[in-house]
Amino acid sequence: MTDKTPKPKIILGPFKKDNTGSISLLNTVFKNNLSNEYEIVSFYTNREKGKTSLAKLNLTNIRYFIKQKINLVKLVRAHKPDIFHFSLHSYWSMEKSLVMITIAKFFGAKKAISHLHGGSFEEFWIEMNPIRRWFAKQLFKNVDQIIVASTYWKSFFEKNHFPNEIRIVNNPINESFVEGIKKIKEVNRNNSCLFVGSLGKRKGTYDLLKVAEVNKDFSLILIGNSEQIGDIEKISEIIKQKNLNNIKLIKSDRLELDEKVKYFSESGCFLFPSYTENFPLVIIEAAAAGMPIISTRVGALPEFFTHNENIIFVEPGNINQINSAIQQFANDKSKTKELGLEANKVYEEKLALPLIINQLHKAYKSALNQC
Repeated sequence: MTDKTPKPKIILGPFKKDNTGSISLLNTVFKNNLSNEYEIVSFYTNREKGKTSLAKLNLTNIRYFIKQKINLVKLVRAHKPDIFHFSLHSYWSMEKSLVMITIAKFFGAKKAISHLHGGSFEEFWIEMNPIRRWFAKQLFKNVDQIIVASTYWKSFFEKNHFPNEIRIVNNPINESFVEGIKKIKEVNRNNSCLFVGSLGKRKGTYDLLKVAEVNKDFSLILIGNSEQIGDIEKISEIIKQKNLNNIKLIKSDRLELDEKVKYFSESGCFLFPSYTENFPLVIIEAAAAGMPIISTRVGALPEFFTHNENIIFVEPGNINQINSAIQQFANDKSKTKELGLEANKVYEEKLALPLIINQLHKAYKSALNQC
């Protein structure tokens, strides 16, 4: 691209002004690394209320949707983008995402990309009533390309006969986090396990509380905020009632970079007993940090990680299995360290940032070539 050739213009969203939430963080990484080739315009969808019920159809969400729609119309009319790139979720958020795409196309976006982030999308789509599914299929006709995080999701859309182009773009993580980890010359891990993310039933948080109840030698750091309204208060009360002094609960929407580097470089292992995911960023971060990982086989993880080689897989809700994996880590330090080193190899060879940015660059080029 010469200096005289205008850069293709992309409206990318959603972003949050405080940069909380995995999607805003992911989009920030994309924007920071593609700005030389593209003119990236951020689409902000900030809100102060209803943050724990985003996927529900209620008055609060409708009000915010109308406000966001008006802002999008202004943005598209002002910039006339070559591509509108927006996230795709499950439940009420699916229709909201697809209507955003339709509006962007109507007011001047040449192409539209829908980027899947909802880990529950498969279950949601299969259980959807036929009328709603038909309506969604009509809205999907306005989508030129669907971006997914793995071959599993690509196969899902193809076998369900979506006519859209499907491209795989793995999830990137913050390059500053990776740089911070690499600056640590000597890693000395403690005996605590770490969980970072939304705290609630879907993420398996209550299962970890049950493990802590039966294994008093198990030390756990829980960092995050409520997945559903009241979760963190309920978790705090369980910890208090059952005297789970082996659990440290830290309420946080987002860790500062130095804190995050500290926890990921010092904690003994990363625990992630989630029930449904797409491609969890925290697992990629744990692998980048060389952490031994215990996780459920969710989303794209089985495509990249192999049980007992670079991760320990457990079944969702299986308290005995989770506890056995924790005890295995505690009793075999050599094997545990090896698992962490092998997890880091997975990151470096398959999930490093330059590889992922190249995937998105190719996806954009493909969409632009259809113009």
